[in-house]
Amino acid sequence: MAKNNSTPRTKTNTVAAKAEEKTMPATEKKVSLSKLCIILTIISFVLYANTLKNEYAIDDGLVITHNTLIDKGFKGVTELLTTPHLQGYSKVVNDTYRPLSLVAFAIEKELFGYNPVMGHFFNILWFGGCVVLLFLFLNKLLGQKKIAVAFIATLLFAIHPIHTEVVANIKSRDELICFFFAFASLNLFWDYANKGKTLQLLGGAFTLFLSFLSKETVISFVAVVPLVFFFYNNEDKRRSIYITASAAITTLVFLGIRMAILHGVATAGDISSIIFTDNQLSKVPAGASGIATAILAMGYYIKLLFIPYPLLCSYSYATIPFVTFGNIWVLLSLAAYLSLAGIGIYRLVKIKKDLWAFGILFFLATIALFSNILFLVGALVGERFVFFGSVGFCLVVALAVEKWLGGANVSGGLQMLRKPKVLLFLVPLVLLFGNMTIARNKEWENSYTIFKNDADNAVTNARLYCNVALVLTDNLNNEALRPDIRARMTEESITYFRRSLEIYPDDAHTHAGLGLLFYKKHMLDSAEAQENRALALDPRLPEAINNMAGIYFEKKQYEQALSLFRKILLINPDDKVDYKNIGMCHYHMQAYDSAIVNFRKAIPYFVNEPKLIYQPIAITYRSMGNVDSAVKYEQMIR
Repeated sequence: MAKNNSTPRTKTNTVAAKAEEKTMPATEKKVSLSKLCIILTIISFVLYANTLKNEYAIDDGLVITHNTLIDKGFKGVTELLTTPHLQGYSKVVNDTYRPLSLVAFAIEKELFGYNPVMGHFFNILWFGGCVVLLFLFLNKLLGQKKIAVAFIATLLFAIHPIHTEVVANIKSRDELICFFFAFASLNLFWDYANKGKTLQLLGGAFTLFLSFLSKETVISFVAVVPLVFFFYNNEDKRRSIYITASAAITTLVFLGIRMAILHGVATAGDISSIIFTDNQLSKVPAGASGIATAILAMGYYIKLLFIPYPLLCSYSYATIPFVTFGNIWVLLSLAAYLSLAGIGIYRLVKIKKDLWAFGILFFLATIALFSNILFLVGALVGERFVFFGSVGFCLVVALAVEKWLGGANVSGGLQMLRKPKVLLFLVPLVLLFGNMTIARNKEWENSYTIFKNDADNAVTNARLYCNVALVLTDNLNNEALRPDIRARMTEESITYFRRSLEIYPDDAHTHAGLGLLFYKKHMLDSAEAQENRALALDPRLPEAINNMAGIYFEKKQYEQALSLFRKILLINPDDKVDYKNIGMCHYHMQAYDSAIVNFRKAIPYFVNEPKLIYQPIAITYRSMGNVDSAVKYEQMIR
């Protein structure tokens, strides 16, 4: 009897709650939606506020501080829109076209100079916008009847520590802008599907194009858009066709522009352009399987979504080992993805507008590009690669919470957020993930802190050890360092280089870096051995050639040094500074006329430190007996 009495009471409460939600005035719903948007924005800012103390880190130099086009500010915008992604950093070709974030960096440089505080501030601002647009879309996807479910999913997205790489690393602005405009596009397309206003359709296509200009990986929306508008908002088939056609045309327009900009540049998937220590699948050893290793790597995304620890800025060799299909974790990862695909497709076909299917298929569609199975990408695993895909995960978790509360018998309105069970889930999760996010942000303070922390957590990662050593080596250029600190940093750098080589002894860059340290310690024989090994691995490695030339110069083997300095100019004609080194070789070989010719070629590249070039010119003229010219350049030094 007790059971019979309790069941009708639950149903009555559920019906009443739903009736209350249906009768809620539209203005009140808008107020509630606005309040939740504000709450999510505040949470986003609070979680990432401590990044404002951070400096530039890792690849920020490539796209900001060492990028000549960014340095031009407003004047560099046109060239940024018409050249490959890293044109301003290096003349080496690259197969990406992502101008929008670079334009943002150029504008920031013009307005604020090189200021990491502003860079981090704008990253937080973009992330807050991403969170709000995601919430608005999920609320629409859920029929505006399950606002609590949409809020829980978005809250989980906002607090998830796996997103720290994208927000805390200024360089990842491209990912943020891409996400922002992608979900702006989905929101506008959704409004068009309901209201049929042409401006909404055009706005959706335009914002999708802006998303492409930030990062081409939004191409996964070629699958997402028809999924949304043929299975979830398909009341008007004609509008769904128009939306899908608009997305397809936008994609083709972008690909056409991209092809024109990158004409003659290596294409994605060109194994020769991928560094082994970034993506080991570029060189799979005998006895291992590239596909099995790629599947194991895909399993890491599922693991990190559930347990985001430890997080790494690089999952390069050999954090993930080479494996075969006999590995149990490969089989479990394969089973997980096949199960997700099967469940997602089955529920999509069998259950009308099934939200579980959407979450699963959204995750699979957006992560597939980074599987390294269809084609190789620049890294085996990257936390930034799951920035989009985590949306599907967060939605499924929110739906699971709703199911836990009673599924269809529970209203998804705001009252759901006040239920003890929900609070029992949300409060500990927010505290745990929030603290993890804030702590991870501190580790992104600068290149040394992030590399050092992650190397300590990934003891088989050759690249991380090498990167710690490279940062320390770069810091040795600080002339203000005390001798004892310089000596300690040098030994620490050598230790990290050696650890890296223990894991992967065939990395030319690591041998070159270690050789440079030996050179600075005047251990010339050890330095020469390391540089010879580097050149055996990569005969055209500029830093190894330059270091070896310096060693020969130090040993007074000027002809060998001269040959290598000339080789550097053949490899990189823009490296005009080496004209000074060529001039110094000629000077010591007493070929004074040749020395003067090369010194003069180097003058334009020492405008900030003219003494460094005028002084050797003056000395050379005195050696020639040309006192008047010598005095002229000595006076220019004063």
